[in-house]
Amino acid sequence: MSVVVGIDLSSRQLDLVDLDESSSYAEHHRISLELEKSATAWQRTLALPDLMPSASWWDEVYLVAIEAPYGHGAGTVAILNRVVGAVVASLPGWLREPYRCWIVRPDEWKDWLGLKGKPSADDIAALGLELTGDHPETQDARDAACLAYYARELNARALSA
Repeated sequence: MSVVVGIDLSSRQLDLVDLDESSSYAEHHRISLELEKSATAWQRTLALPDLMPSASWWDEVYLVAIEAPYGHGAGTVAILNRVVGAVVASLPGWLREPYRCWIVRPDEWKDWLGLKGKPSADDIAALGLELTGDHPETQDARDAACLAYYARELNARALSA
C-alpha cells in the first residue's frame, strides 16, 4: 500500500492524515505537543521530534503535504515556521526531497478543491473520503485530509500528463 500524508499544524498539536493511494480510506493521527501545562511554544517545538511517528511509520509514504503557516501576526508565523522546520527535520531522509515533501498554502489546496472556507464533513464526503482515526470530526483532521487529497490528485495528474 502507498500513501500520501497531509499535515496540518499548530504550536500545540500536529494533525496527520494518511490517505491511501488507490482508495478513499484516510486515517487521522493527532500528535499533542502539550506535554506540560506551562510549556512554551519553543519547548513544545523542541519536544516535537521525539513525538513524531517512528521511521517505519513512513515506509509506505511517497508524498507529504504540509500546510504553509499563515497567521495574523508575525510572531505566530515565526513560531509556526519553527514547527514546520522541526516536522521536516523529523521526516526520514528519503522524504526530505522537494518532489516528496511539499509546502502548500491554504489558498492553493482550497482553490484547487473548489472550497470557499474551511472544509466541512460534507466537503470530505463529497471528495469521497472515508476519514477515520483519532479525531476525524475535527477541523484540523479535515484540513489535513484535504491536503493529502490535494497532493495525491495533483501528483497523479502530473504523472499522467
